[in-house]
Amino acid sequence: MSVNNQHFLVVNALGSDQIGVLEAFTKTSKQCGCNILESRLTTIGEECSLLLHLSGSWNTVAKLEAALPQLAEQYGFTIHSKRTLPRKASPALPYQVQVIAQDRAGILNELALFFMQQGVFIDQMDCETYDAKNQTTMTSISFVVNIPAKQHIASIRERFMVYCEDRNLDAVLEPFKS
Repeated sequence: MSVNNQHFLVVNALGSDQIGVLEAFTKTSKQCGCNILESRLTTIGEECSLLLHLSGSWNTVAKLEAALPQLAEQYGFTIHSKRTLPRKASPALPYQVQVIAQDRAGILNELALFFMQQGVFIDQMDCETYDAKNQTTMTSISFVVNIPAKQHIASIRERFMVYCEDRNLDAVLEPFKS
């Protein structure tokens, strides 16, 4: 898949957290002639997840694809890759959502369902639990969402706040400032 002779690849690597993994992946992409457009690295538990969106000519992307199995073996990572295209921009307004609540099963699914039903695209999500000082397990969920420009922001905000109040979730929905 290409745009203006540029080909695009998404790589997802999952394995034990190790020093040097990011350097190895970025070095390999550089040596193959690919450019990293976006990347994310996170450690969850004892595992590390690296997500890369790369571009290059047909042969540089093919060279990187051929190098991935060796990286997987060297670092003990499971690697999945897929040819893709850049994201199509649509008229949308980015908003930051922050939810804090006592942890319980299903909160994240319920929030995902709410935004899906509103036609709001979730662009980023972070979720973690922690113990408060009184030994209550809390959850903190952050989203960056894209609200379609044709939707009425005040209506979405009102529905979201009522939704959160009904479920005893402390929430904020505000414009995203990068």
